[in-house]
Amino acid sequence: MALPLALITGGFLQPGGGIQGSISAYYHTNMRDLFVGILFMVGLFLISYHGYDKEDNLVTNFSGLFAIGVALFPTIVPKTTSAAISHAGGSPADVSESALLGVFQLEPELSGTLHLLWALLFFILLAYNAYFLFTKTGDKKPGPQKLKRNIMYRICGILIVASLLGIVFYLTFLQKTVLRLYAPVLILETIALWAFGFSWLVKGETIFRDEK
Repeated sequence: MALPLALITGGFLQPGGGIQGSISAYYHTNMRDLFVGILFMVGLFLISYHGYDKEDNLVTNFSGLFAIGVALFPTIVPKTTSAAISHAGGSPADVSESALLGVFQLEPELSGTLHLLWALLFFILLAYNAYFLFTKTGDKKPGPQKLKRNIMYRICGILIVASLLGIVFYLTFLQKTVLRLYAPVLILETIALWAFGFSWLVKGETIFRDEK
């Protein structure tokens, strides 16, 4: 949940940096290490997490792998980021949109495609986790607090899916409109991450705790 705020705040430390168009775009700024580090940390946490059953483990394991994949296969270099780095005195290799990307040194188009695929699968599994897995009740009848938590889980799952659909709609139809000035992808990604983070807090009974 802190990732978007940390990236946005730290991004202003780069001369001419400002707010990027997406969370992934911060890979190409001074916040690259934080972006990659947090994704690896979250990915390893999800992989090491032991759920209630096999389905739970599979979903969290693959969620973790996809989170790491998002870090290993960077998105393409945004033009605004290239200009900012160039203004700050970066070398041509730093700002070239055709430079090979990531630890595997892939062509930008291939790396960007894989990045979008891993990110999409990551968010889909987060939504599935919140909507279908967190709402399980086991053999016992759910109490009133559990029913309230289930409502929160489903709202969070719906928010994640709605955010994904919003991103797809924007990239397909509205990318060249005035909306691009307001970083809609960044906003929708943040909503999706906060929704899952909130559902995880609810799952831990930080709120709507069962009465003893």
